[in-house]
Amino acid sequence: AIFGLKYMLLCKIMVNQAEDVAGIISSPKVGLQYKGPELDAMKAIADAHSKRSLKLFETALQNFKTELDGDPIVHRHLSALYDTLQEQNLCRLIEPFSRVEIAHIAELIELPSHQVEKKLSQ
Repeated sequence: AIFGLKYMLLCKIMVNQAEDVAGIISSPKVGLQYKGPELDAMKAIADAHSKRSLKLFETALQNFKTELDGDPIVHRHLSALYDTLQEQNLCRLIEPFSRVEIAHIAELIELPSHQVEKKLSQ
């Protein structure tokens, strides 16, 4: 049952309904019965996604490495989610400009320059 709940929360995050995750986890039936690191991991990912923060997303991936990397389905979808989040953040930063310096954008988004350059060239 915990896997079904975890996948349901992942689906909520993937369809941009991350704010629903906290409500599901805090409900009396779910919160008390299935409380544990798996749900904490999904809540951290949902918080990072709703705040559109790559830094929080990376922190959640590091803090809950066992819970998130141990499940190949979750790992694959989180990789796709990370790419999407990274792309959205880059677009948001460069949208108002006609020219940008990659080093400056990398500094703003707190990622290495080569990673930003690679993503922008896609």
